[in-house]
Amino acid sequence: MIDIETVTMTDYRPFRAHHYNPSKINLSQVIAPPYDVISVQEQEDLYEQSPYNVVRLILNKEKPDDSDQDNRYTRARNFFSDWCHEQILLREEKPCFFLYRQIFRRPETGEKLSRFSLLGILKLEPFEKGIVVAHEQTLARPKADRRRLLETTQTNFSPVFGLYEDESEKLPPLFSEILKAKPNFYAVEGDTVHEVWKISEDSSLHEIQEFISGKNIYIADGHHRYQTALDYAREMHRKEGVPEARLQPYDFVLMALVRFEDEGLVLLPTHRAVKPFSGFDPKKLLESLKPFFKVEAVPGSFLQKGTRYLQGLTSFDLVLKDDGYHLTLEHPEKVKALMPPGKPEIWYSLDVNLLAYLIFHKLMDLAPEAWETQLRFTHSEQEVLEWVKRGEVAAAFLLRAPQVKILKQMGEVKELMPQKSTYFYPKLASGLVFYHHQE
Repeated sequence: MIDIETVTMTDYRPFRAHHYNPSKINLSQVIAPPYDVISVQEQEDLYEQSPYNVVRLILNKEKPDDSDQDNRYTRARNFFSDWCHEQILLREEKPCFFLYRQIFRRPETGEKLSRFSLLGILKLEPFEKGIVVAHEQTLARPKADRRRLLETTQTNFSPVFGLYEDESEKLPPLFSEILKAKPNFYAVEGDTVHEVWKISEDSSLHEIQEFISGKNIYIADGHHRYQTALDYAREMHRKEGVPEARLQPYDFVLMALVRFEDEGLVLLPTHRAVKPFSGFDPKKLLESLKPFFKVEAVPGSFLQKGTRYLQGLTSFDLVLKDDGYHLTLEHPEKVKALMPPGKPEIWYSLDVNLLAYLIFHKLMDLAPEAWETQLRFTHSEQEVLEWVKRGEVAAAFLLRAPQVKILKQMGEVKELMPQKSTYFYPKLASGLVFYHHQE
């Protein structure tokens, strides 16, 4: 277990950010969601939206004749360089932090909320040190892709999303003072408003750095990008023969930090679906579930309400082509006997672990190494229904949204949840500020 009392030196710094030139660019036309939630059609739409849209940097199009000399990564590098020369992108003259406010509506209720992030650069730390804490497993393919982009561009185009504790509300008064000024950058993306204020006063910079230095950072989103940046930094130290104690620009990663206590911290569920595979029999699946779960058939309309009312006991909904079922755990002791041994109780209590290691692995015979290619993920119940109707998936499982405190608890016991276990809404925008390694 991580002894958070011993963690006293988180190195979070202001930086000389690159950002779009507000006198030349309408920011609403050039920001984008993170690369991993952009569909092929959305990529095309963003390309059409503006010749300077950040999608050309974070998710450049692949071409049939791509080569080592000309590919999506080299094109991203060239766009970044060209835009700097054309003053489409500007660089701050002195290091700054940034306060980033997102104004949005909670999807389930329509309630209007705001979420506040600090934008700065965080010194990369291996997870075993306990300063930066992960909660989610990563996949090989996204890491390889992000590694090539980082190597080629030497730039963080999107922030990793981190959380920190501030129960004493040390920083909100500072935020309130900053909000009295007009934001430096403003954009609207769908129903979400993005506002960014520059923080450059020495006293404010010192206050933020000093406070964060004693905090653990829990990664909420961006595990692949964090691990990629850490691996890259280690390799660069070896390649250049520079001792790791001599910090270099690549020893830091662009990081957005949000208070655990922020009222705008919203988690949505991530549903899982299994692609068709040889030997799958829905009747056998249902029978295999009965020794562990109470299995209740429900009408097709349950998609409009099913997961809304899942409370207390471990439970989720199963969608098959012609039927829907509500599953409630009845025999946890039987389940635990089939799960990986030696885990803390909090690990065994999570719906997502039960689904992954009991149902996928043991009952459906899908080994963990097959999950990357055999599973599909979505945050939309309607999309799940469409996949099942069209026969694109053999079965789908609707989960509850996890509680934010689970993320912290899992980090403290040094256990990881399966990939795509958490979905913070809304996503942080890409295209607000960039961190480039070169002066």
